[in-house]
Amino acid sequence: MNRYQNSIKVIILFLISIQLFLYFIGLLRPSIIYDYLDYFPFTLIPIILALYFSRKGYYDNLVSYLYIYIAIVLLFFPTAYFLRFDFLTTYSISSKIQVDEIENNSEYLVKVDTNGSINLSTFKNSGYSVDIINRPGKVGYPQVIETLVGNPRALLIQEIDTTRLLQVAGWNIKLGNQNTWKLDILSFESKFDLNDISLTSSKIAGTGEIIIGEDLIADEIFITGSYTIYVSEDLPVVVTGKAVVPSDWINATIGFLNQTEEVYKIKIIIEDGSQVELLNLKKENE
Repeated sequence: MNRYQNSIKVIILFLISIQLFLYFIGLLRPSIIYDYLDYFPFTLIPIILALYFSRKGYYDNLVSYLYIYIAIVLLFFPTAYFLRFDFLTTYSISSKIQVDEIENNSEYLVKVDTNGSINLSTFKNSGYSVDIINRPGKVGYPQVIETLVGNPRALLIQEIDTTRLLQVAGWNIKLGNQNTWKLDILSFESKFDLNDISLTSSKIAGTGEIIIGEDLIADEIFITGSYTIYVSEDLPVVVTGKAVVPSDWINATIGFLNQTEEVYKIKIIIEDGSQVELLNLKKENE
């Protein structure tokens, strides 16, 4: 049975190594440690028993079964993690904030200042939602403070104190396309998918990627930091400031134009000291 047990031990070490690997590449949050600890009668105690009986040389068959059980546990918990099973401590705290209806005739300022990432996208309706990016990081869970007066009204998205093992890479923010928004966001390694949405003069700072879709309605967008910006070929824009643009864009007196036969609809302003490259965003069916 020793050879059989050694084979199971190798499998156990492999499963542990896989979880460490998934953590280091940013896929598995360390909160899974809480999941193992909270279910210790089914996780830690079998390990303790297997080690004890193995050292004493008792119950050889039982030790083998315990090793098999431990391997199953090490396979089950990461699987449950990625499937976001509610019974896990990792997901015992609700992270999603969803507001389905806000006043359509009001402009809303979205104010975010975080050291983490922001994935911003839109959906067809009014309202907004905020949820965690379910990857390891150093950012706490989000909270939204919504002002009820003023113009524009404001959504202040802030970090709340969160246990280190539960911290995440950042937040997913979705904005309804039936509202008008003003962005003032500082974040890093982020992605902004701006399409089918109305923006007033907005500011985006930090690092990441921005997609300017053909259905975006906006005034001015101020960019500070290091970004790659993909601009729809069907949307006339002008870019002012220092930036790297595609070779087919025109360097005019007012800035870089991606189209010369139509009046630009959006002005992208690159602030001093920024490193920005603009690329043409082609249609998916091309």
